[in-house]
Amino acid sequence: MYGLEHASLILDVILGFLCLILGLLHYFDVGKPFEKVTGIIGLATGIIQFILTLVYVCYSGYIFTNDGPNSYPKADSDGVIATWDNSKKKYKCNFYDKDDEDAIYAKYSDLGKKAYNYNKDIYQAEDNDKVKKCHYSYNSITVGTETYLVKFKDACEEDEEGYVDGSTATTQYLDCDKLYADFTTDVENKYLYDRWVTTIIFACFIIACDIGLAIFGFLLFKSDGSGI
Repeated sequence: MYGLEHASLILDVILGFLCLILGLLHYFDVGKPFEKVTGIIGLATGIIQFILTLVYVCYSGYIFTNDGPNSYPKADSDGVIATWDNSKKKYKCNFYDKDDEDAIYAKYSDLGKKAYNYNKDIYQAEDNDKVKKCHYSYNSITVGTETYLVKFKDACEEDEEGYVDGSTATTQYLDCDKLYADFTTDVENKYLYDRWVTTIIFACFIIACDIGLAIFGFLLFKSDGSGI
C-alpha cells in the first residue's frame, strides 16, 4: 500500500507539474506549434494518473475498512467488549464470529472512536469499579478480584459460541455486568485514523483533477488550433 501511495502521488506531482508548464506555454501563446502533442500528453497523463491513484484509493480503502492492528478488541461506543449472560453464567463476547477470527478486533476505520483513544469520561472514572475492576488488558482479563492471564481473543475462542467462562464467578465477579476495553491516555490511534482518512480524501480530489486533465487534453487534441 505504501508503495502504491508513493508511486501514485509522486507521479501525480511530477506529471502534473509537466502539464502545468505546458499549460502555461499555451496560455502565453508559445506552444501553438505543438498543441496536439500537448493534448496527447495531457490525455495520457490524466489516464495514467487516474488509474494509479484509483487503484491506490481502492486498496487503501479496503485495508482501512477490513484490516486492523489486531491488538485492540472491538468495542461499542461505551467501550464495552463483552456482556454478562446470567442464564449461562458467562460473558458473551459482543463481536465474536467463529467464521471470522479477526472480527473480534478493531479495524483501522474504528480507531478514531473514543474507545481506542483518550476518553475523558472513562479516564476520570478510573476509580469507578465498573471500569477499574471490569476491563481487558492485552494479556489478561480482570473481572472483579479475578485476573486471568489469557488474551481476550483466546478466551472467547474457548467456547464455540464466543463466551468467556464465568462458572467460578465470585460475588465481585458477578458485579461486572460488562467487560470494558482497556482505557488509554493517548490519542495516537486518532492521529493514525485522521492521517489515513485525509490521505484517502486528498487522493480522491486528485482523481477528480486527473479526470479533468484527461478531458482537457482530449479537447486540446481535437481542437483545430483556434482555441477551445
